[in-house]
Amino acid sequence: MGALQRVIREMMEPEAIRGERPTYKKPYPAYIDQILLSPGFKVPNFTLFNREDTHASSVEHIGRLSVQCIAIENNPLLKLRLFGNSLFGQAFTWYTSLPANSVQTWEQMENFFHNYYFRIQPEVTISDLATLKQCEDDLPKTS
Repeated sequence: MGALQRVIREMMEPEAIRGERPTYKKPYPAYIDQILLSPGFKVPNFTLFNREDTHASSVEHIGRLSVQCIAIENNPLLKLRLFGNSLFGQAFTWYTSLPANSVQTWEQMENFFHNYYFRIQPEVTISDLATLKQCEDDLPKTS
């Protein structure tokens, strides 16, 4: 028990608590922040994606973002720059955990996003349910 107490005490020492804290680094290169926005450009009020809504898909979110960014559609680097504004919760945590300079293009960001969040939504209709039947083998045996 003494060894465990020593390990805990070492972990709680003030110098251990004051370790170097991490800093946020954007996942795209710094030069993208230097691209000028056109005069009068207003950042859209984005529909936010957090992945907690099981009905929201990554494809739907990218589609909405593209519609909301129609004014900058001809400059995908600006869309890359604004992408973080469209995320919150778990999705924003995912975004902030991307390594610095790991994304060079909008296409890369879109692929990373889909690779992490894309889920195939099974489509079951009322007619699918109506056609379900129990097989003879599934019926309970009676003696």
